[in-house]
Amino acid sequence: MNIWNYYIDEERTAELNIPEVLVVAGKGDRDHFYGVLKRNRNYRRCPRCGSVESRNQGNLQRSFLDAIPRDDDAVVITVTVEYRKSKCMSPECGCVYYQDIPFAVPYARTTRRLDDAIVRMVLRGGLSYTESSKLLENKISRQVVGQIFHRRLRELEADIDEGTVWFNKELNTDWFFQLNYQKIRMFRQR
Repeated sequence: MNIWNYYIDEERTAELNIPEVLVVAGKGDRDHFYGVLKRNRNYRRCPRCGSVESRNQGNLQRSFLDAIPRDDDAVVITVTVEYRKSKCMSPECGCVYYQDIPFAVPYARTTRRLDDAIVRMVLRGGLSYTESSKLLENKISRQVVGQIFHRRLRELEADIDEGTVWFNKELNTDWFFQLNYQKIRMFRQR
């Protein structure tokens, strides 16, 4: 497949398992995925005036930390995403806007999948923030683990009823917890 003059690596796209990202062939390495963000149909409309006339202002890149299952283990990877910046061509508007990145929280450098895995490690695994940071290969500091945990917990609590056991329903990261269960037990025995 060819998009934006890049050839897409179907196998690595399937391994990454983020439907909005197409992984570019020949870029990145085993733990670094370089991809392009699929266009959203609503992206063409200006968020300020609703006009469909726009022009490309250039491409931007943003990197995220993510977790994927690989070889009976869970690994922390880097995902670099290229996306477009557009400018509204309406004479009254001139707004510059970007496509939303649905798999990450705005301004965050981690994906929602990794955020959910951190919440699962702390709640179900009983790990401290320091132990969680070590389990994530120290790619995220103890303080950031705590910030992610509290931010994601607030988001999840806002979305549920009081009677719901939210971590079974909302968090879809059982694989991360199961693959790292032995490591979690090792940290807890220290």
